[in-house]
Amino acid sequence: MSCGAVSSATLVPELQHYFYDVVTGPICKINKWRVPSPVDINEAYLKPNSFIEMLFNDNYAGTSYEYRYRNETNPLCWAPCTLRRLKVYTGAAKYLVLDADGDNVFNLQQDDFTLLDALLAYRMDSTAVTIVDTTGTSVFDTTSNILYARYGNLSTELSQMIYLYLDLKIYSNYQKYNNLNLVSSGGVLQSCYEQYLIDQYFCFITERVPDLIYVPAAPEVGTC
Repeated sequence: MSCGAVSSATLVPELQHYFYDVVTGPICKINKWRVPSPVDINEAYLKPNSFIEMLFNDNYAGTSYEYRYRNETNPLCWAPCTLRRLKVYTGAAKYLVLDADGDNVFNLQQDDFTLLDALLAYRMDSTAVTIVDTTGTSVFDTTSNILYARYGNLSTELSQMIYLYLDLKIYSNYQKYNNLNLVSSGGVLQSCYEQYLIDQYFCFITERVPDLIYVPAAPEVGTC
């Protein structure tokens, strides 16, 4: 299983909720209405400190993150608006909940954890993190908040995109992103995060050149 790949019959509440915010949120003005909007899931059914929330939520308030999930087999514990939809996949449906005793279902690798640690430090203090280019193994020094890494040497798509995000936010550098070729190759998590990353680039550019701002008509919001 590649990082971010989950089956079409598997639902991760945090990913659905925060990607819904990316597609429908008012902050960024990129023309993204061709991206189908998922049904939103009420925050009451989300658990705190998910690495997914940390990826997508600019106001993430946690001081740690959890990445392990387990399959919740009791449908009574599922968000109500998902129950009817998941029942279509009788026997195959999975509703994944954040759990420290769960599994690494997104198959996160060492480079992913290194960049997630750097992202956590950035979320906690946006002025604290420094990136130092290195040809060696990617490492995040939690004492000095220095990320030693090189974009081209990162081994996963998610780690590459987190690097691009931090490079943009810390140094206003947008030149490493090749907008002719997507970083993600189809994994659910990576594809959603690249949409978020593109939004971040778009917001950055339009703040520099305000005349480029375009506000598309809003789509109809999906309902359960």
